[in-house]
Amino acid sequence: MSFRFGRLPLLWQTLWLIVFTLIASGAVSIFFTMAFPQPRLDFYALRDIAESLDDPRGLLRGRYSDPQLTVSTVAEAPTTDDSNMRTHAQISSDLAAQLKVPVERVRLFYKADQTNFPFRYKQNDAGVPLRLGEPQFYNTVIAAVQQDDGSWRMVRTPERPTITRVQRRIVYNFIFALLLVLPLAYLFARQMSDPIKRFVAAAERAGADNAPAVPLEGSVEMRNAAQAINAMQKRLADMLAERTAMIGAIAHDLRTPLARIAFRIEGAPDSVRSAVMNDIEQMRAMIAATIAFMRPGGGELLHMRPVDLSQILAVIAANGQAMGHDLTFEPQAGWMLGDELALGRLFQNVVDNALTYGGGAKVAIRTEDGRVVVTVADQGPGIPESMLDDVFKPFNRGDPSRNRATGGVGLGLSIARSIAIAHGGMLHARNRPEGGLLMTATFPAIAAPGDAILVAGDSRSPADGQDDRAAA
Repeated sequence: MSFRFGRLPLLWQTLWLIVFTLIASGAVSIFFTMAFPQPRLDFYALRDIAESLDDPRGLLRGRYSDPQLTVSTVAEAPTTDDSNMRTHAQISSDLAAQLKVPVERVRLFYKADQTNFPFRYKQNDAGVPLRLGEPQFYNTVIAAVQQDDGSWRMVRTPERPTITRVQRRIVYNFIFALLLVLPLAYLFARQMSDPIKRFVAAAERAGADNAPAVPLEGSVEMRNAAQAINAMQKRLADMLAERTAMIGAIAHDLRTPLARIAFRIEGAPDSVRSAVMNDIEQMRAMIAATIAFMRPGGGELLHMRPVDLSQILAVIAANGQAMGHDLTFEPQAGWMLGDELALGRLFQNVVDNALTYGGGAKVAIRTEDGRVVVTVADQGPGIPESMLDDVFKPFNRGDPSRNRATGGVGLGLSIARSIAIAHGGMLHARNRPEGGLLMTATFPAIAAPGDAILVAGDSRSPADGQDDRAAA
């Protein structure tokens, strides 16, 4: 039943939920109506007062009387000092006529009240609503009739309640209907929302290397959307594989003429040979960087395992400090699932960018809201706001110069972002208010494994591992 309901279109799931809510609310209302007596309206017509006064033995009690009416016998005629209480000659005369006694044997006092929200009655000199000429009392009434023995039979109605009995019954109906509907509505809503949550989580991983397919579950719309995303992810993977193969073939073909040029230039004068060899090395570096960028994960064959980013960053910081760079690091454990060498390449590129263009770097790591956050702040002039996203575009550099002395070919940050995305994270840039550029990388965090292999246990630095892999 649950499985079939969850596979219905969202329109029908929502419609059935609404229908069930209406049926449940109606069932509660019918139950209260049949199981409990209907509450009396909180007003008293003049005939109600007369019938209570004309029932000395309680023969009519249960049909006409109200448990909130106070019926008593007193020796003296009732009076009142309450300035809000009034009397009216015509109403007193009508009451005496209904009791079939002289008007002198009747006493009637009441509080004027012509409001019964949301209704408003026409004002009259009696101060109470008149329905077909009969007074309707919504507030306190004191009425009495003198009996044959000289005593007075007195009836007193209660004060006007803030919430009437009918209104309380409506509130009880609502509360019980809510208690009945809410748990089942929660189950229905959760059955509809859980596949959406899993769909969103899988869709966020779509496009990353080795990302699992979006599960085909939930409503018809969810399953159609999951199929579309899986098909799109397959097309992207196929297109990327074809593009990588094409670039690899071009690079392979270019290596041969470059090697011939390098061989033939050996006999040239030193000044010419040196300039040409520099150009050849730059072309080789550009080809290698382009091939690396075209591959998923920035050129790395990702080997995912628990990694503490603080260990990788500590190695990068120590190497930079050993070379005399203005580089500081605030260590703090930050565990994630990733490839050690690929992550080392990512942060090496970001730190190198900060050292080259910012004059120094301050690296920090923290874990918050289930994410590992790494920040790299430099001391440079920053980048115009309109160009912040451009620094991650291929072959784009903050320094327009193409001189190899000031940097690479403009793929370092592009590769860094592609590695971050391949790990389910992201790399962003923004200007700091105090000056300089702040690079922020975020990744999904994991709990620190008790027997995890420390990534610092390898004597190689991330750069060494990258060189070994590139050579392979």
